[in-house]
Amino acid sequence: MNDMQYKDFWAFIKLLKDNQLLDHIILIGSWSEYIYAQSGILQGYSANLRTLDIDFLIKNMRRPHKSVNIPALAKEMGYTVAQDVLEGTTKIYTPELMEIEFLIAQKGKGDRRVIKTSMGVSAQALRHLSTILNNTVEIELLDFSITVPRPESYVIHKMIINRDRGVKKEKDQEAINSLFPHLDSEQFDMIVGQLTQKERKLVNEYIDQTLKR
Repeated sequence: MNDMQYKDFWAFIKLLKDNQLLDHIILIGSWSEYIYAQSGILQGYSANLRTLDIDFLIKNMRRPHKSVNIPALAKEMGYTVAQDVLEGTTKIYTPELMEIEFLIAQKGKGDRRVIKTSMGVSAQALRHLSTILNNTVEIELLDFSITVPRPESYVIHKMIINRDRGVKKEKDQEAINSLFPHLDSEQFDMIVGQLTQKERKLVNEYIDQTLKR
């Protein structure tokens, strides 16, 4: 990562703030780890950021009530907007080639892979995101109020999906191992208690098979 790439990240956060969108999204993925480290909410934790991907989880496809077109705003800033050929999701590329994508929770028996939102972006619909949606923390940093997953829910989510992560599996395990010693054990257990039986099983298997090696 270089200084210009960090600058691109904060410029996009400012775009979201200026258009009253920060309340409607959650910053997820590795950039959450960066926010944890910069804010100091996890004493002694430092992030090893190695990705150009910035991921946002949209809380509600119909919010805000007044539609805002993020791709149009991004183009005004000189960003490149594209649509993934295979998935049909919206991708935004900053001048430093940071790739910005949007996700949304797949609910119930829905099977839509892509969902259009009132923010003008088509978001990838994924399962197992309720643990993040229900367990977030708002962090004040550099005059921004950024919502991220609670570190415990962030780690739990990564444990749940780890076996399906393909080439990203090992990188996610490194993130889990780095964060796990800094977590609040009571908060961790409380969130695990909210999971479905299947999700709880995946977390317990991960802990037994990976963390206890």
